[in-house]
Amino acid sequence: MTKLGKKDMQNIVTGAGLFGSGGGGSIAEGMKLVEKILEFDNGVELVSVNEVPDDKWGAVIAGVGSPRASLTKVRTYSPTYALELLEEAKGFKCSFVIPFELGAGNSLNPMLAAVQRKIPIVDGDPAGRAVPEIQMNTFYLGGIPLSPLALATEDKISAVIRTEKPYDTERVARAITSELGGVSAIACHAMLSKDIKKYIISGTTTLVKKIGAEIRQMQNQGEDVAEGLIKNFKGYLLGKGKVSSVRGETKGGFDFGTVEVMGKLPIKVMFQNENMLAFRKEKLLAVVPDLICSIDERDNPLTNADIKEGMEITYLGFAAHSSFRTPDVFNLFTEILKALGYQYGFIPINELV
Repeated sequence: MTKLGKKDMQNIVTGAGLFGSGGGGSIAEGMKLVEKILEFDNGVELVSVNEVPDDKWGAVIAGVGSPRASLTKVRTYSPTYALELLEEAKGFKCSFVIPFELGAGNSLNPMLAAVQRKIPIVDGDPAGRAVPEIQMNTFYLGGIPLSPLALATEDKISAVIRTEKPYDTERVARAITSELGGVSAIACHAMLSKDIKKYIISGTTTLVKKIGAEIRQMQNQGEDVAEGLIKNFKGYLLGKGKVSSVRGETKGGFDFGTVEVMGKLPIKVMFQNENMLAFRKEKLLAVVPDLICSIDERDNPLTNADIKEGMEITYLGFAAHSSFRTPDVFNLFTEILKALGYQYGFIPINELV
């Protein structure tokens, strides 16, 4: 068990902001969440999944909604409200919480519930990156029920969603969230620790804490952050230049759009909250589930909600975790990719770049 202090959480925000691949909440949102967590305790208990007894119950917690809406509506109590509602619906007591994904916001949202309930957070998640839809995770693929899903807002508006099809869970949760201002918190995938151990991608919180610490160190020492990330975390340089256009819209609880960058290494990135595809002219550079990540001219990670025309930007690519690089995982993204005009199979980034 490790106690995550302020600096640790700030590093997690930075590292998860990078590996959120354009989504998962903005750096600004994440830093506000750090301050809110510190209002309840001086840190958060982080445990490995192997430290949790097999017969203890846990649940996944996340913020849901448009990243742009989350910039102005930061959660405080809604993750705990959602967890309590799930406990009531399932008739169990939660001993720990799990992040739904990596992201500057969603790596921190479950920590709010953890400190308020005085329980630990598990070092791992079921995606190893941020994803646009609730069922896009290894717990779902492992057969852990997504339903019931509890949803809550800061105003204590809440709902328990019970469905047979995971897409219906996603659709209803997004519709409710969109109607309630674009931001909510959810708790789902109630399960015993013995099941979590089978399907979790372990160690991801520690990983992004390390990434965040290295980014800060390289910034302080005036080093080339992009070069350092490529070297230390087996990354790829995908694009670099000035943002020439950002086209997008918020619809149904998602941010959709395209970012185009002009310069010596031009790139076009298409996203649905998270980055889905990257091209240079007609050449494919990367496709989900591999990670397409961006940093600004000061080497700070960016989400798509942060990107504006005229910014100097660098895009980096990273291979997804091996557990999230399977045909079953790729199939979860095919409908989104078809809507973006991509109708081919998964091609690993190491074969493209």
